[in-house]
Amino acid sequence: MTNAQSGELSIVILGAGGVGGYLGARLISAGANVSFLVREARAARLRASGLSLSSPLGNVVTPVKIITNAAGDARADLVVLACKAFDLEAALLAVAPIVREGTRLLPLLNGIRHIDLLRKRGLAHPLIGGIVSGALDMRQDGSIVHLTPFFTLTVGTLSGEPDSVLQSFLDRLKRVDVDARWSPHIAADMWAKFAFLATLAGITCLMRASIGTIVATEAGVPLILQLFEECCGVAAAEGYPLEPGSAETYRALLTEPGSTFTSSMLRDIEDRRPIEADHILGDMLRRAQARDVATPLLQIAYTHTRAYEEQRKQVFVRPDRLAD
Repeated sequence: MTNAQSGELSIVILGAGGVGGYLGARLISAGANVSFLVREARAARLRASGLSLSSPLGNVVTPVKIITNAAGDARADLVVLACKAFDLEAALLAVAPIVREGTRLLPLLNGIRHIDLLRKRGLAHPLIGGIVSGALDMRQDGSIVHLTPFFTLTVGTLSGEPDSVLQSFLDRLKRVDVDARWSPHIAADMWAKFAFLATLAGITCLMRASIGTIVATEAGVPLILQLFEECCGVAAAEGYPLEPGSAETYRALLTEPGSTFTSSMLRDIEDRRPIEADHILGDMLRRAQARDVATPLLQIAYTHTRAYEEQRKQVFVRPDRLAD
């Protein structure tokens, strides 16, 4: 009998940033058996100060169980991958020792590309998808800040078949009033979120401004809607046209006057951090090109973010310091 079958679900969360930290805090509040697999620097801070979450849905400050080397007898019923896309390869290597037969691997990354990688590698049985709605950020002091008045987690198997381990995970979150949902069509849900996120990241990074600020300009709304239609066109070409209701909800979010909504990609740019340009905008653009879908504004947005990444690689020297 596995831990999950006996009712004691063993959960390992790779990453204690925004998403991983939020879920971990809520699961710990629900009495779940949760460990964080993190790097040494993050582990030291968590040991010293615990995990701190500030949220309009309830604050949490709690000590946590920490793993820095997933070896030996460590195992898990469910491994949650809550890392950035550019850390995925390292993340898969890190969790490999605790992924046994029956272990579920739940990736909570933005976009779609990681699902293709997991499928190609044969690393997940069953193959699982998940999406998070709600803005989260990790501050310099290591605390997690929830920036929106809502948080929703949606998960499901790509086959649409039910899964007892995932259901146990969702049930545990519901005990502490987390909006945690099962979806029998998670691939379509992920594609809808992908089209929305690529639009949000693309337009806010391109304009270096919030949605409300962009909407306040003369051409703001038409440009936002153009980019959204381009991304929706790619989703449709891939076999996942957005449902009218879902598309309308996302249009409203993307064009709301006065909205302070920004993308995590823009926040990363403002803090001079690495970004997921290739995983989000680049992947959407490559799929558009493969399907012969015209996406001129998407191409501009992707080039803009790639230029930022190139700038981060360069070492700038002030002219007045050349003689030093």
